Amino acid sequence: MLLYAHRGAHQTHPENTLEAFEAAIAQGADGVELDVRTCGSGEVVVAHDPHFGRVAGRAAWVAHMPWAALRELDLGGGARPPLLDDAIDLVAGAGLALNVEVKGDVPSRRATARAVAGLLGRRSERERDAILLSSFDPIVLGSLGGVGVRRAFLFDRENTGLLRAALFHAAVRPEGLHPHHALCNPRRMRRWKRAGLFVNPWTVNDPDEARRLEALGVDGLVTDDVPALSRP
Repeated sequence: MLLYAHRGAHQTHPENTLEAFEAAIAQGADGVELDVRTCGSGEVVVAHDPHFGRVAGRAAWVAHMPWAALRELDLGGGARPPLLDDAIDLVAGAGLALNVEVKGDVPSRRATARAVAGLLGRRSERERDAILLSSFDPIVLGSLGGVGVRRAFLFDRENTGLLRAALFHAAVRPEGLHPHHALCNPRRMRRWKRAGLFVNPWTVNDPDEARRLEALGVDGLVTDDVPALSRP
């Protein structure tokens, strides 16, 4: 069972930064989870929120600002927002898996998907094999279907209604699922595994819950606390 560090080791370093990813690697994570969206000049930037107000103290809207301005933001301790290319260089270069959540709440979700697809098309086959793409948005997943990278539908109780559409719509059909951990039970796991899907629940920080999910046969977990879940 793989452990994906949620936005890197964000409990000790600014989230979604190369510093947080380096710390996650040092903690023994099997992979890193991060979020991406496109900026005003078209680059694919690693960022969870639509703007950097929560992490940088100023409402720098990603979709409206060029990369030349965003790259100068201080997210804490001198850490800067990275590009997805930078994250791939670091994480895949270290031999870890990379779980890339593609945000759909941007002005043009299809344009974001195209930008991600174009970027991945320029990476090596080895790097693409280390990456999986996830999204709460079936349209984004469908737009990424021809990239040659595994895809997973993200869902919680609020968007379970989209699960059937994501699984059975010919244009979407992801290879895996990323459910909220509370939605995983024996019946659902049997059904998902019979369908040949990989399952990586989120966000799991309790060791007992991690053991429950491992017993159900999940493939990986997204966690804020890799060290806690790594202990015997």
